[in-house]
Amino acid sequence: MIKGRATQTGFTLIELLIVVAIIGILAAIAVPNFINAQVRAKAARSQSDMRSLSLALETYRLDNNMYPPTPNTDGSLRFARLARLTSPVAYMSSVPLDPFRDGIDPSGEGVFQMEDSAYPLWDPEYANAARLNGNTFRWIPSQNNKKGGFVLHGAMPDTDYEAAEGMPLHLYDQSNGVISSGDHYVFGT
Repeated sequence: MIKGRATQTGFTLIELLIVVAIIGILAAIAVPNFINAQVRAKAARSQSDMRSLSLALETYRLDNNMYPPTPNTDGSLRFARLARLTSPVAYMSSVPLDPFRDGIDPSGEGVFQMEDSAYPLWDPEYANAARLNGNTFRWIPSQNNKKGGFVLHGAMPDTDYEAAEGMPLHLYDQSNGVISSGDHYVFGT
C-alpha cells in the first residue's frame, strides 16, 4: 500500500473568474437581443390586432350601413365602442388590447383601466375633421381631405399616442430601431 497525500482536484479562483466573465459577456449579448425580439413581437401583434379590428369594423359597416356609433371620441368610451364588435353579433370573439398599453396607468393613480389599453378608434366624423384641417394627416397624402372611413390608432414602443393632440402623425417604422417613437395607423375605406 502506497502512503501519500490524497490529491484533491478542483477549480482555481482564476478559472472560476474566467468562467463567470464568459457567462457575463454572453448574457450581455443575449439580453438586449431578447428584449428586442419581445418588442418586435409586440409590434407584430399590434399590427395583426389592428388588421383584425379593421376587418371586423368593415364587416359591421356592411351589416349595419355604418361603423359602430362613437358618441365620444375621448378614451372614456374607447373599449365600450369596440366591444360592439363582440355582441350581440360576434364580429370578433374579444376586443384586443394594445400590447404596448396593456397594464399601463397613465393617470399614475395605481388603477388600471381597460379603456387606457384599448385601441383608439377615430370615427369618420372625428377622422374627417382631422383630415380636413390639413395638419394631422399632412404626411400621408392619400388621407388628406379624404371623407369617410375610420382610423385605428396603435401606440408602439414609446407607449403614447402622438396624434392625440392633433399633431402631425408620426409613423412608427421598425427600421428606425425598436425603441423608435411613432404610432401605427390603419385607415378604413
